Amino acid sequence: MNLTDGDIVKFQKGTPIFFYDICAIFPAKMGEIADEGYEKFQQYLSILTAEKPLPDPKQDKEFQEFIASLTDFQYILMIVLTDGKASQVFRDAFRFFTHESEITFLPDPAQIIIGPLDQNHIIDEGKFYEFQSILRRMYFIEVEGEEIIIYDDDDLMTKRIKMQMRQNREKLRRAKAKKSRQEGNDLKFSDLIGSMPFRECGLNMENIWNITYYAFFDQLKRSGWHEQFEINNRAALAGAKLKKSQLKHWMRSITNSDKS
Repeated sequence: MNLTDGDIVKFQKGTPIFFYDICAIFPAKMGEIADEGYEKFQQYLSILTAEKPLPDPKQDKEFQEFIASLTDFQYILMIVLTDGKASQVFRDAFRFFTHESEITFLPDPAQIIIGPLDQNHIIDEGKFYEFQSILRRMYFIEVEGEEIIIYDDDDLMTKRIKMQMRQNREKLRRAKAKKSRQEGNDLKFSDLIGSMPFRECGLNMENIWNITYYAFFDQLKRSGWHEQFEINNRAALAGAKLKKSQLKHWMRSITNSDKS
């Protein structure tokens, strides 16, 4: 399911998008997230967009090989079928993002059924990865490079190569996170909310709760670009020598901002 610009506008407005004929996916508003609890919201996103863990040398070799043989979808279903707490979090996550409370997990074939069983609203492996991709876009979960998806029909060597690619991506993510902490960029979600009303975007501590999470981070990014553009533009007019990339206009694609 390819997202269109019309879908992104729905992310901004708060209109649900229909995921095939299976369910709707709702762009949550800031107030809904605050009421549900930000920590729970993060937990919901984490479990629904999860990938299977990277290999742990401390684990039994046979268990490592078993995990290596699973796809991400099979791994997630194994967890929710064997761990009662994870199963409840998964159900709560679906309730929050799809407003559906009746969820059934099937191990063979690996499927998630939304709503009554006789309605056949089935999410199989391929559709689940599409579902994850939509959630990542809707809730500004950035992925370094292209998504690395492990499919059921991948051979064992391909699965191992993809896991190695994920390990490399994780090393890069950790390095960036460490650099960000060293630079003092450890703002919490409450800090971001408290800071936005001071920017010239019309938000205040009353209406900020009525915009979607997507719209909030969209505005946050763009206001940062605008501010940086104004600073660099003034510096250039004053005679400073700047790289062409430093004078990139603030009005640009939110998804390809680093490429344009």
